[in-house]
Amino acid sequence: MGLNDSSPGAMRNGRGLSDQWAESVVVRPRTTERHITVHKRLVLGFALSILTLIIVTAVAVLLSVRFEECGAERDGAGEASSRGAGGSAKFNGSKGERTGERGEEEAAQPWRSSRLPGSVRPRHYDLRLVVHMDNFTFSGEVSIELECINATKFIVLHTDRLEIDRVSVTSEGGASRVLSRPGGGAMRVHRHFLFPANQMLVVALHRELKPLRLYRLNVSFDAAIEDELLGFFRSSYTLHRERRYLAVTQFSPIHARKAFPCFDEPVYKATFSLTLRHDPQYTSLSNMPVESSSLADDDGWVTNRFARTPRMSTYYLAWAVCNFTYGETQTDTGVTIRLYARPDAVSSGAGNYTLHITKRLLGFYQDYFKVQYSLPKLDLLAVPKHPYAAMENWGLSVFVEQKILLDPEVSSLSYQMELTMVVVHEICHQWFGDLVTPVWWEDVWLKEGFAHFFEYVGTDFLFPKWNMEKQRFLTDVLHEVMVLDGLSSSHPISQEVEQATDIDRVFDWIAYKKGAALIRMLANVMGRPLFQKGLNDYLLSHMYSNAARDDLWSKLSEAMRSEGRDIDIGEMMDRWTLQMGYPVVTISKNQSEQLSSSYITISQEHFLYGQEVRTNNRLHGRFLSVHQIALM
Repeated sequence: MGLNDSSPGAMRNGRGLSDQWAESVVVRPRTTERHITVHKRLVLGFALSILTLIIVTAVAVLLSVRFEECGAERDGAGEASSRGAGGSAKFNGSKGERTGERGEEEAAQPWRSSRLPGSVRPRHYDLRLVVHMDNFTFSGEVSIELECINATKFIVLHTDRLEIDRVSVTSEGGASRVLSRPGGGAMRVHRHFLFPANQMLVVALHRELKPLRLYRLNVSFDAAIEDELLGFFRSSYTLHRERRYLAVTQFSPIHARKAFPCFDEPVYKATFSLTLRHDPQYTSLSNMPVESSSLADDDGWVTNRFARTPRMSTYYLAWAVCNFTYGETQTDTGVTIRLYARPDAVSSGAGNYTLHITKRLLGFYQDYFKVQYSLPKLDLLAVPKHPYAAMENWGLSVFVEQKILLDPEVSSLSYQMELTMVVVHEICHQWFGDLVTPVWWEDVWLKEGFAHFFEYVGTDFLFPKWNMEKQRFLTDVLHEVMVLDGLSSSHPISQEVEQATDIDRVFDWIAYKKGAALIRMLANVMGRPLFQKGLNDYLLSHMYSNAARDDLWSKLSEAMRSEGRDIDIGEMMDRWTLQMGYPVVTISKNQSEQLSSSYITISQEHFLYGQEVRTNNRLHGRFLSVHQIALM
């Protein structure tokens, strides 16, 4: 039945109701609380939707990245396993093919190994740097010419603390073609990434690099000029109450990677072309002379391009940006020697003594080794701060000021002697180290032992009355190292080095002093003429390359055989270099019961301080074999 609109009470609160229901029903007015509840639910639902979307997107991205990594690993696994141990042995000095899960993982992901894989090797670096001394930063581009040894989709090299901007790879053609052949095809880079655990940059390609072909890797980067005295670092000094700054490199042993992407292991020798652009108020130096120099029209900055270096290891590359002045001299063979230092030090003549003895030393070493100094110049740079006494960079040796500057009016004789020995040491490295470099750090004594030995031989040449080798060598070197090597905590002179963190520990007095003592012993056993002949053959055979201890023993043995003395130097010296310590020799005189004459008995035993320590080491078999001792 319908409602009568005109009836009383038909409309109440906007609703048509009968009088009966109108009295019993209460209509509640709307409030803002209900609106607020509805809005909260809408906002919460919207937020949950957004959060869910973000989580789903993140998971999708992670799965995508992992999928790419797995694809790259599958692509690289086949070619990496096909390389075997051959390439690694040649460039890394490895002792056999890796086995087990770890070896398989490193084959598939070569950047996980602490050593470079050896699939490619550098032939030439074209390095261009812009140095900003106002804010201590630099930017650079490096173009590395590579030769492929074994097929691979990965280019693995070192980098540390560099911000990598762009990476590209081009094909240059066959290894026998001209290195700068234009028109090389671009290689598609799948991706590039850093692996900080081993300080490596990995460039993954879509297709393999082919053996015996040349490629070019181009990388642009930015970095800071650090103040920690490693890599490309800054220092300062005060002149006329004004603080002045300079920037210089220290790359040994593994810090070239802090200045540019490179194959930062000694065996990867290459040539280098360096270009430095900087404010014209500064002077720039490097291993080689400046080949060309120009001023920019827009900002007036200077660009210096240096001549191409010989083949050398990355840690011997060096450059400096400073406002030093220099003193100069020249050898009879035309080598220019300059000493760069603070202007006030140069004007006072504090570098004259070092210039004088350096000129004489270059002639001495050329006569002794019968090998000419290889570069057209040798710069000596005196810096206010340096992590070591000096660094033998080829053609640009860097010294801390106290080890190169001498004031003849106030300097003592002992100070002059110490400075002289440092200079003699570093100049020797221009042959043992720069020209011929140890294959790996386990034989660092090959260069440091020789340089330490020649500290005394070279100083004797300069000042015979000081009698350095026959007197000071015994007290400063031989007796000191016998104390160290007689301890149970000593170690062999040749040590295995696997990790980068192990490299610094091989630069100790065992490498320097025991190395020098063994070289002196060997020189006396062979006789100086034969010793010099063997060194000459060793340097000529391995110049601009690398060598191991067996290479040295081989050349010295050949020198002995040339005079009819069939002595295996390697067999003799391995017992001194591959085990710690030294022998104590006992000579006993005995009377024969059957004969009227007497005879002697000679025996040897590993010497260690402390009877208990000596007994324990015999029980544990630490003394491997008897030493070969020359009786003269």
